[in-house]
Amino acid sequence: MFGIFNQKKIAGEQANAAESDDDLKKKMELIRNRAPVPTLWLFGKTGSGKSSIVQRLTGSDEAKIGQGFRPETKFSRRYDFPNGEEPLLRFLDTRGIGEAHYDPTEDIDSFHSSSHLVLVTVRLVDHALDSLVGPLRQIRRDAPDRPVLLVLTCLHEASPEQDLSAGSELVAESSAPIHGQDEIDESLQQLIDLKRKQFEGLFDRVALIDFTHESDGFSNSGFGEKNLKRLILEMLPAAYRQTWAAAMSTQLEGKSELQRRAHWQILASSALAATASAVPIPWVNMPVVLAIQTRMIRKIACIYDQQMTSKHWFALSNVAGTQVAVRMASRELLKFIPFVGIAASIAGAFAFTFALGKVADWYFSVQAQGKTPSDEELRTIFADQLARGHKLWETPSK
Repeated sequence: MFGIFNQKKIAGEQANAAESDDDLKKKMELIRNRAPVPTLWLFGKTGSGKSSIVQRLTGSDEAKIGQGFRPETKFSRRYDFPNGEEPLLRFLDTRGIGEAHYDPTEDIDSFHSSSHLVLVTVRLVDHALDSLVGPLRQIRRDAPDRPVLLVLTCLHEASPEQDLSAGSELVAESSAPIHGQDEIDESLQQLIDLKRKQFEGLFDRVALIDFTHESDGFSNSGFGEKNLKRLILEMLPAAYRQTWAAAMSTQLEGKSELQRRAHWQILASSALAATASAVPIPWVNMPVVLAIQTRMIRKIACIYDQQMTSKHWFALSNVAGTQVAVRMASRELLKFIPFVGIAASIAGAFAFTFALGKVADWYFSVQAQGKTPSDEELRTIFADQLARGHKLWETPSK
């Protein structure tokens, strides 16, 4: 009798666990749909520098970017970074421009409500632009309030002798003269003015960039990158600036490929946790946030080719897990205070998830080297990264 009862009890627990998993999956899907993922619509001819822009904004190499794009419509592709499950940034690339049969109607219908900023990429020396201007006019007419950034690329093709190293802050406004550099080559200026005229009424701001490879021998291989990021931040709708600011505020120079992958995974998970925490019902979202954090730790372990064991779980939870749960629980109580409480909960979820991810990143990187980190080291890192996580989330929108 007892055996039958015990079997029924186990079966009941398994059924409840299955129901909980299904419920969690549904909640996660809802959160992903609500996540404020900045989406940039890359609109330009082949070879105009779209992939170079994605590469500069994400730090990924060209091969991975090419493999990451997948068909979205007949003429377009989508690239979720760092992955489709927890995207931090999203890029839509229109490919058919310049082809006689390209019709922007399908793209407009698909991207009308999903894209937040259109980046029109144009080589400065390209004068055959009717195939680009026509569809762009239709896109602009369809959503006149959606910002459009005209990005003029490949400046060295127009004036290879021009030294662009002094113009890292070079920006061209739609109706203002270029500023940020004392002298501009006259031929370069004329081409810029011509492009403004060709796209008159179809853009809001202008950015000048010249992304070349260091092996090409130019003095500044990333000319205009800083301004491009600044303009994107300024032109995105307010709701999407916070995620973008956090993503762009960290320098990854000198980091290994594994560290870069772990960093982007941590930011993506932190942003998703912040979205989950925005649900204005106290306690409801805590299991979801904790599930996001657990999933993040597993992914970081995989990045460093480390298997999760009970020893690893104990080390991380002992140092950070309890602190995260307790602090998040205390912030959940703040949700009973409208607006202010929800904002505090969102910031806390982001910062705690970020700190936990950074602890896991350091822990598994050290483990991969055959070393065993101490609890004291982990606690110190957690405290430092918690403060950093709060600072990232509080990064000014402008």
